[in-house]
Amino acid sequence: MDSGRLEAFSDGVFAVAITLLALNLTVPGPGHGALARQFADHWPSFAAYVVSFLTIGIIWVNHHSLFKNFARIDRTVLFLNLLMLFFVVSIPFATATFAAYLSQGGADAPLAAAVYQGVFEGMSLSFGVLFYWAIWRRHLKIALTPSAARAAIIRFGAGNIAYLAAIGIAILSAPASLLVSGLVASYYVFEHTPVRPGEAQPGHSMTPGSRRRPPPGPVPGPGERRAGSKEGCR
Repeated sequence: MDSGRLEAFSDGVFAVAITLLALNLTVPGPGHGALARQFADHWPSFAAYVVSFLTIGIIWVNHHSLFKNFARIDRTVLFLNLLMLFFVVSIPFATATFAAYLSQGGADAPLAAAVYQGVFEGMSLSFGVLFYWAIWRRHLKIALTPSAARAAIIRFGAGNIAYLAAIGIAILSAPASLLVSGLVASYYVFEHTPVRPGEAQPGHSMTPGSRRRPPPGPVPGPGERRAGSKEGCR
């Protein structure tokens, strides 16, 4: 399959999932106290929305960064991508459940938080397996040494450990587990996929469309002419 078709389908799923998040942003309305108080009482909904929106948005960015480096797409990649999208479209449900039970408190709040973090863990694991498969089967346009491949997998899959920790933290404190998810999203703001040849490496900036140029040759001295010029061929 052409990578463009896979990305177009995935983009549609990301767009739907990120839009569904906003449907859960509601307040009781007039007759239920001051509006400021209603906003304060429903802070879990807004906090969970921000974290989930950032997470889906960053997944979309990293998904694009990864697939622009794919040299070919095989059948396994298609199904691994579908598995990742399965968890992506589950994020709005997990977000709504988490926000509802966190607002009410009680014994069910930790379970709702664990489910929320579990969906993130499933998404992160499936995305990590997709990345590992691309490296193992050499689907990337970049030839990685074994050490570079290991380092890339560790950087890309670090969120798996953080989400597992968030599941454990959710049993003790549901709000704290939400904070962990926000920190993971912040980590993935930065590029963790291999860079294609010709692109800027970390610490080196290149403007869009710029190309690497060889260093200029020596400047001709007074009375000298560059080789190949009309004066120099006389």
